[in-house]
Amino acid sequence: MEVFTEIMKYIQTFGKYGCKEYENGTKLYGHAPFIAPKAYNFRVFSALSEQEIIKLEQDMHREIPIAYRSFLMKNANGMNLFNTTLSFYGMRKSYCRSSEAIPEPFSLSELNRFERPKNAKESHFFIGGYDNDLSKLYINTEDGTVHFCKRWDATSLLSWNSFEEMILSETKRLLTLHNDRGEILVSHKKTLPI
Repeated sequence: MEVFTEIMKYIQTFGKYGCKEYENGTKLYGHAPFIAPKAYNFRVFSALSEQEIIKLEQDMHREIPIAYRSFLMKNANGMNLFNTTLSFYGMRKSYCRSSEAIPEPFSLSELNRFERPKNAKESHFFIGGYDNDLSKLYINTEDGTVHFCKRWDATSLLSWNSFEEMILSETKRLLTLHNDRGEILVSHKKTLPI
């Protein structure tokens, strides 16, 4: 995914403020003590294997859309932008809360099994969301479009043509709302796409 290479260029510029890598390949960029003593602006979780993807699909009782499956296997098992302003979910392998534990993504399985809005269609595959109001993003598996919706209402309020288009445009938009240290320049509500 060439788009991910471009996104990583933006994220890696924050490495000058600190970078941390774990033994499994998960990387944190941009130490952000203004959020919390051990906080980082970006978390990029190490990619999944084919076997892990199969297990994740079995846990969810459904297939992962091709674009997101590719992202999870080739690029990252989810990631957090600007702490958890926007998070893309992945396979959570541990719930250990120790400060020494390897960071884990939010659970894609929980998002798609237990946190789905009541009016979500079978074709809606939820991939993440925003921490301001817990609004969500989902891929419509019928056409590959990505949609923004409220926490408990799957009605589309904004859409993008593809996962790649959405992740790049949202990364760029969020970069304009933060200074080069990663400190937010606007009210937190304005981190939402609409």
